[in-house]
Amino acid sequence: MSIGKTRKALDDCRMATYLDPGFLKVCLTAGNCHLVRGELDDALCCYKKCLDSGMVCLDRRLTIEASDGLQSVEKVVNHIKQSAELLQLKTFESATQAMEIIAEALSISSYSEKLLKLKGEALFQLHKYEEVVQMCEQTLAIAEKNCGNINDSKRQSDEDRNRQLHLWRWSLMSRSYYHMGKFDMALSMLEKYEQLAPSETKTEEPSLFSAVTVHELLQIKSAGNDAFQSGKYIEAVEHYTNAIMRSIESRPFAAICLCNRAAAHQSLGNVIDAIADCNLAIALDGDYMKAISRRASLHEKIRDYEHAFSDLKRLISLLEKRSEKKYVEDLKVSRQHLSSLKRYMKKGMSMDLYMILGLKGSESGSEIKKAYHKAALRHHPDKAGKFLARSEGGADGHIWKEIMTTIHLDADKLFKKIGEAYAVLSDSNKRYTYNLEDGMKDGFVW
Repeated sequence: MSIGKTRKALDDCRMATYLDPGFLKVCLTAGNCHLVRGELDDALCCYKKCLDSGMVCLDRRLTIEASDGLQSVEKVVNHIKQSAELLQLKTFESATQAMEIIAEALSISSYSEKLLKLKGEALFQLHKYEEVVQMCEQTLAIAEKNCGNINDSKRQSDEDRNRQLHLWRWSLMSRSYYHMGKFDMALSMLEKYEQLAPSETKTEEPSLFSAVTVHELLQIKSAGNDAFQSGKYIEAVEHYTNAIMRSIESRPFAAICLCNRAAAHQSLGNVIDAIADCNLAIALDGDYMKAISRRASLHEKIRDYEHAFSDLKRLISLLEKRSEKKYVEDLKVSRQHLSSLKRYMKKGMSMDLYMILGLKGSESGSEIKKAYHKAALRHHPDKAGKFLARSEGGADGHIWKEIMTTIHLDADKLFKKIGEAYAVLSDSNKRYTYNLEDGMKDGFVW
């Protein structure tokens, strides 16, 4: 028992009982072993056998230990019930409370598969996906070693039991990998699950997505990439949009598709649309360096050097935390770029108002008004990220609330830029002064 080999411990108890049926200490040890394994009914039988024996009065210590064992069994049973009920509520608070209860129960029944599964689900609801994967991997080896029960007539076969050890772990791991955006790992776990799981088990797992779903998302994203590489930017936008709408639960993957769509928008000359997509990508994945870098360059493109500077500082901060060699050169380049941005900021240059509205500079007043209405309607803060909205009542409600707050703040900044651009360009005097100061050509004063 001390080295975690509970099945072998139970084999020894069985042999000792065979040699000496009246040896109650063995019965107590077997009860303790069953309790650690989470086999609560068996543990209960062993403890009751100790207490019901006529010999128990001769050993006060045995009586106390058996009574304590009964109380521990009752405690674990209640904790399992409480945590299961809490997890059904699917709120952040209930999952946090369940974690505390499960941790206390696991201190008694360390190898309980039921408790470990509940812990995995609680971690998943708390979005601790890496911890889910780590727990599943670390506990599987021990579970396999201790797989089986001394009374096979009442229990499922070792093969069925071993299957169950893997199935719930593969289910949790596949969902966790999916939410982390690691689709290759999610597919690997899903394929293992679907090969091993009986058909009736699959229908009982409503939250388990299929490998087909993941393959489809990867294919849609790949189609977007192919279209982009071929210069078919409108088609690329459509593919990326399709992938985004179907993969919101996998925030890192959705962020990648948004960043890719931003590149397509930029190629189409829709710089503000590209910035909006980068805003969404960064809100979904705050450490996504490619999106931060792209937004910095887009801000620089419209001569919003203040926000470009802010993004570049954020990128440098993330690069400094990376130890890989491939990031060393990126860090060096980013630092040099930051210095050049400081010089531009000191010049106090105005933003490219025409580019903000998607104009070339020679448009008429009515064309400017039309472009403004289109941009204002598209990027109104009330509409920003609406397709991402999630219920604040769920376990991930607080996270989505933070995401939506970030999205609205970024959208508000963008909307103000659009309004400022229109305020200048819609006024003939202000537009003339802006053109003059900006040194624009193509029909204007240089």
